[in-house]
Amino acid sequence: MRYFSNGKMVSLLVTMVIILSSFSFVNAQETTFRNQSWRYGINAAYQVNAPGLGWQTLHGTDGNFHSPLNSIDYVDGTGGGIYTGIFGEYRSTSWWGLQFRISYDVRDALVIDDTRKPIPSFDTKMSYITFEPLFRVDQHLIPNLNFYAGPYLAANVGGSFIYNSDYLKTDKENTPVTEPSADVKDINKITYGLQAGIAYDIKIAQINEHTSMLLSPFFDASWMINQKKTIDEPDQNSISDVWSTVSYRFGLRLSMDYMKEVVPVVPEAEKPVTIILPVEGTIITKNVKGYFPIHPYVFFEKGSNEIPLRYASLSRADAINFNESDLVNFTKGDLTTKETNVDQLMTSYYNVMNIYGDRMRKNPSEKLTLTGSDPLDRDGELYANKVKSYLVTNFDIDPNRITIKVAPPQKPSGTYYTDPAFSGQIDDENRRVVFSFNNPDMLKPLAYTIRDESSIDNDIIFTIGKDVQFNSWDVIITGEDRTLYFGPFGYSSERINPTDLMRFLESGKYNAKITILEKSGKTTEENIGFKLYKSRELKNASRYLMIFEYNKSDAVLAYETKIRKEITPGIAEGNRVIVHGHTDIIGNEAGNQQLSQDRANQAKAIIDDELTLEGKKVDVRAIATGQTKTPYTFANRFPEGRMYNRNVFVEIVE
Repeated sequence: MRYFSNGKMVSLLVTMVIILSSFSFVNAQETTFRNQSWRYGINAAYQVNAPGLGWQTLHGTDGNFHSPLNSIDYVDGTGGGIYTGIFGEYRSTSWWGLQFRISYDVRDALVIDDTRKPIPSFDTKMSYITFEPLFRVDQHLIPNLNFYAGPYLAANVGGSFIYNSDYLKTDKENTPVTEPSADVKDINKITYGLQAGIAYDIKIAQINEHTSMLLSPFFDASWMINQKKTIDEPDQNSISDVWSTVSYRFGLRLSMDYMKEVVPVVPEAEKPVTIILPVEGTIITKNVKGYFPIHPYVFFEKGSNEIPLRYASLSRADAINFNESDLVNFTKGDLTTKETNVDQLMTSYYNVMNIYGDRMRKNPSEKLTLTGSDPLDRDGELYANKVKSYLVTNFDIDPNRITIKVAPPQKPSGTYYTDPAFSGQIDDENRRVVFSFNNPDMLKPLAYTIRDESSIDNDIIFTIGKDVQFNSWDVIITGEDRTLYFGPFGYSSERINPTDLMRFLESGKYNAKITILEKSGKTTEENIGFKLYKSRELKNASRYLMIFEYNKSDAVLAYETKIRKEITPGIAEGNRVIVHGHTDIIGNEAGNQQLSQDRANQAKAIIDDELTLEGKKVDVRAIATGQTKTPYTFANRFPEGRMYNRNVFVEIVE
C-alpha cells in the first residue's frame, strides 16, 4: 500500500483559512479597495484523486481495506478525473467576496486491497454534483491574486467498480478473475467536504467600460468525506474512515466581470474639501494613435520681415532628405510626460514649411497660394515672399507653382469677452502667411503614435465645499519621497494630474494638505490621505484634434462632416469616448470656460446623433477646461500655441 496523510490535508486547509484571515486583517483598513462587481463563468480542471477507503466491503462477504487504527492517514490508490461547472461571484468594494459553484466532480481511482492475496484491485468510478459556497479574499501584495475556502455538499450521481484479482499476482496457481462493472452498494447519496484554493485573474478582453472578460488559472485542494455508509466494525470512524477522497485540481476559469458604475458622491456640506480619485485609484497608460492637424500658417514677429528662428529651417542639402514621416517617430526621451508630448507635436508644426514643401515635391501638379497679412496692412507681401523664397530655394519648387496674395487681417479669434488688454496678442496672430491648396489632401493631418499616462482619466479632482467662503486655496501633495505644489486656485473645483507623483512607481501612498485662505482672512488646513496604483495593462486609444479660428462654439459645425464620416465610424460598442474642450488665454476666464463647454457639447451631440443612426450604444462624455492648463495645453507665449489651444479633441478608448 501507499500512504498519504489526510491529516496533513486537513492541516493544509486550516493553513489556507489562517492565510485568508491574515489577509482579511491586513486589508480591513481599506475603505474602498475597488469597484463592486459580479462575475459569471465556467470552470474546467483535471484533478488527481487519492482515496482512503478505510473499512469497506466491496466484493464478496468479507471486509476489504482493513485500515490500521490510524486510518485517517491511509490511502488505498490514486486516479484522475475531470472537474467542471458554472459559478457566480460577488466582489464587494472592500477586500472580500463570495463565490458559489455548481460542478460535476469525478472522483475515479484505481484502489488496491493488500489485505488479500492475490492482491485484487478495484477500478472505482465515483461522480458527484457539488454545491460549493466559497469565501474569497483579495490582496494588494500581488495584484489579481486571490484566495478562497469553504465547505460544500455533494450529491452522488454514479458509483461502480470493476473487480480484478490479478493485480500483483503472487501465486502461479491462482487464476486471474476480472468481473464486469458492479454498483457500489450503500453509497451516501449526499456527502460533504472542505476545499481551499488560489487563483490569478488575467483580463483578456475589455467588452465595454463596465464589462471585461477574465481568464483565471487556479489550483484547488479538496477533501470529500464519508462517501459510503458505515459498517459494523469496532474501529471504524464514520467521518474519515468510510471512503474519503483528497483531490488536487489544476484548471482554468473563464468569466465575465460586470463592474457596477460608481455614482460620484455629492460632497457633504460639512466637509470643507473632498477628492475624487481615478477609477479604483488606478493610473491608466494609453498607447495613442493621434491625428495632428498642421496649422497652414507661418507667423512673423513684430518689427521683423525674417522667418522666426523657432521655425525649422533646412539647408538645401538637408531638404533633399527631409520626409515628414520622420517627424512622428517619437522615440526619444520620456514619452509619458505631457511636456514631451506637447513639445514634440509643436516641433512637428514648426516644420510647417518643410512639410508642405515635401508634399509639393511629391505632388508636382499641385499649386500653392501664399496669402500674407499684417495688422498695419503693410508687410503682408514681404512675409509671403520670404516663405516662397524658402520653398523655391530649399525644396526646388518651381516658382510658377506659387502665387502671392495680400489680404487684410482676419478677424481675431479670441472670445466675446476680449478686451483691449489682449490687442498685442491679437496683432501677433494676424501677422502671418497662410498656405492654400485646391487639393484638401495637401492639408491632411500628421498621424503619430505616442504613449500617454497623463490622460484626463487619471486626474484627481479636488473640490472645496459650497459652504466655504474663500479667496484662494492650494494643495501640497507629499509621499514616496516626493513633494509637489499646486495652485493657488480661485475656483472651487480643480483637476490635478498625478503623473509626476507616480513616475517610475507601481503604487504609492500620499497625503494632500489643502490650505484655504478664507474671505475672513482666516487660514485653514485639511489633510486627506489616499493611495494610487498604476495599471500594468496598456489601453489603446485614438485621438483626433479639431482647432478653431473664431470665438463661436458653432465653429464645430465646420467639422461635422469629418466627425460623422471619419471619426464616428471608428467607434465600436464598448469603447469609451471623451470629448475635451479647451481655449487659449485671450479673454475672460469664465467666458472661455463656457466657450470650451459649448464646443465640447456640440461635438458630443454630433457624435451621439451619428452613433444613434448607426445603432451603436457608446458612453460619450464631454469635459471642458476653458483656459486652464491641462496635460494637453500648448504654450500660450506664441500665436501658434494659442491657436492650437482653441481646440476640441475626441479620444476613443478601446
